[in-house]
Amino acid sequence: MDSPEEPHLRSKLVFWLLLSVLSVALAEVTVGSAPLAFVNPVEAAFLLSFYGSHLLVFAWLAFRRGWPSLAALWFAGVLFGLYEFYITKVLWSPPWGDTISIGHIDIISFIVLAFFWHPFMAFIFPLAVAEAGGTKSRWVVDQFPTRVSGVLQNRRTWLLLLGIGAAIHGLLAGSPGMAIVSMGSAVAVASLTMLWWRRDDRQQRWSLRALLPNDRQGRWIAVLLAAQYVVFIPTWTPERMPPLAGHVVVWVLYSTFAVLLWLALRRVPGTEPLDRSAGPIGRGVIAMIASLLAVSALASLGPSEIGSVIVWLVATIVGLAMLIRSVRHVLLEAPPP
Repeated sequence: MDSPEEPHLRSKLVFWLLLSVLSVALAEVTVGSAPLAFVNPVEAAFLLSFYGSHLLVFAWLAFRRGWPSLAALWFAGVLFGLYEFYITKVLWSPPWGDTISIGHIDIISFIVLAFFWHPFMAFIFPLAVAEAGGTKSRWVVDQFPTRVSGVLQNRRTWLLLLGIGAAIHGLLAGSPGMAIVSMGSAVAVASLTMLWWRRDDRQQRWSLRALLPNDRQGRWIAVLLAAQYVVFIPTWTPERMPPLAGHVVVWVLYSTFAVLLWLALRRVPGTEPLDRSAGPIGRGVIAMIASLLAVSALASLGPSEIGSVIVWLVATIVGLAMLIRSVRHVLLEAPPP
């Protein structure tokens, strides 16, 4: 990824902050895991560091040889999500209660978090939004199946998805006040970070891949990520650790998805995407944000169980579908010429 025309580190740092903000907002704020993540400075600093280092390391690995397929991005996102074993330990002992446990792993929680939530909400979608809003490339969205990719190019589709997301956020927020403060703070921080990045039109001459860490930067961020594991594995709810058999199952999962990611990256097509720089920010942004806040506040008056059922059902179906599609892509489909 090193290039004679590589962006300056100062530019990269702002873009990395944008990716980190989007990852925290989509993965933590939307479902109420950390509704006030951008209100509490200490919590914000921790989550931005934690999610940002994960996203940047796995994005570096996925993009370092070329432009990766959706399957490669998904496998990288799964490895990202496996932190729920050794950091939070919730995939061994979920605080919301066990469902079906096999090999000391809560299976439904594993499918939802490792196959859908982290690959998409914490990894792929932040990359797609930052790329579409602040670079000259549109690679990530184009990797979705043709029909999905075509739909995602439509502005109305994104407005609909934002509206649905705001409604689910409201259902899970519990009250109109919490919904407004939670979503308002996340949207404000994400919007201001995007505006900071786009303050200079020259920033958008770079592609997503050029703005991700190069090999030297990626290794340093990997060291910082490893340091977080060293600190949190023994200190974050260590009582949830399983016996040795549970660890062996997780080691097998890490190894399996690492091999699948390696196989997917060997099939990287490597073609440079067409230049499609982001257009100007429309005048209706403030009205759109106000509408999303209103939708979230109104939805918070409804039963939170509806939001939970929707999230878990959609995440389970999409997660299993992506597992089948991605494994088939790697093992059965012919590699690109």
